[in-house]
Amino acid sequence: MIPRRSNAWLKLEKRFKEAFSDYAERERAQDELKKLKMKNDNLDEYLAAFETQALRADIDMNDHTNLRTFALGLPRSLADACIKMENPKTYEQWRATVQRQQKIYLKTKSLHSKYGTFNNRTQGQGQRQNSGWVWRCPGGNNPGSNNQNWCGPGNRAPPRPCLPP
Repeated sequence: MIPRRSNAWLKLEKRFKEAFSDYAERERAQDELKKLKMKNDNLDEYLAAFETQALRADIDMNDHTNLRTFALGLPRSLADACIKMENPKTYEQWRATVQRQQKIYLKTKSLHSKYGTFNNRTQGQGQRQNSGWVWRCPGGNNPGSNNQNWCGPGNRAPPRPCLPP
């Protein structure tokens, strides 16, 4: 039924959608939900795609099989952490839990990753020594440029700590 106060374009659009609807859209969306996987630690993209496909499929998000489909699309370690920590029962609980766990994962990943470029010097017998950050100056690190900050063979600076950029 078309509202009395709508304009002609809205009426035409509504009649067009009624006449030319895609009858297989729900089935395709359900198939896409089953294939959907989280990629490259991008949780927001996975959540948006899952919710979009669920809306197109017109499914109950809190149904047990749909929650299982959602969890199977997550990386196994993330889904396991969510179940162990909070054991979510509804989609909203799953969404909040997975966002918290992913935030924790990304924080620990950034904490334990190495930032910047290190100067790896070769010690005797092919062993590498990680000496930390190398002091760089605008003119470069030429030994003949009277640059007192150059870390060359005769002018070694103490190892510098690994600091974030």
